[in-house]
Order: sequence, then C-alpha cells, then structure tokens
Amino acid sequence: MTNQQSAGARPSWVDDDLFPFESRFVELDGHVVHYVDEGSGPILLMLHGNPTWSFVYRQVIESLRDRFRCIALDYPGFGLSVAAPGYRYLPEEHAAVVVSFLDRLGLSRATLVAH
Repeated sequence: MTNQQSAGARPSWVDDDLFPFESRFVELDGHVVHYVDEGSGPILLMLHGNPTWSFVYRQVIESLRDRFRCIALDYPGFGLSVAAPGYRYLPEEHAAVVVSFLDRLGLSRATLVAH
C-alpha cells in the first residue's frame, strides 16, 4: 500500500470499468478503511467474506443503487483498506470495525448484506 493510497487515492490496478464507484476512506482506530457509498434510500450495509473485498458486491451495487443507499466497506487489510499494526483479523475485530464505521458515518439503522 502506498502513501498515496492510504491518503485516499485508488491504486492503478483497480479497473475503473469493473469498479466504477467513488472510493472513500475513513480512519478508524488506526486503520484506513475504504468504502463505497452509492445511491439513496434505505441503507444496505454490505460486508464481504474472507478473502474478498467490496469488489465482490459491484454488480449488486449497480443493480440496487437506484432504490437503496448501498454502502460496502473493506475490512482492514482487505481490498483497499489498510490495517493498523497488530490487527489479528479476528471476527470480533471485524465486528468492532463495523460498529466504529457505523458510528463514524452516523448510521443508526441498516440492513446487513453479508456472505
């Protein structure tokens, strides 16, 4: 991960034709967390599995963003996110990141989409 990427720039290997969404970044507990936020309406929070990233939801986002606010984050160390030193990739750590993420964005209600 380059300094530019951790500052919020997408790396050159991301194909904008396949992943045409604006990349957003937020710092949470020492992590730089990448996410996409597309559309408006009821909130769908998309959580990827291991070892994928928000890219896995690209077609879902394109299909639903005209009716829903589709938010897909990358867990620290996955996709375009950067993990803080010492992150162990445990489910409870992922859950803590999701809670911090929801708090940071001021979201009190969302429907989870996960696999």
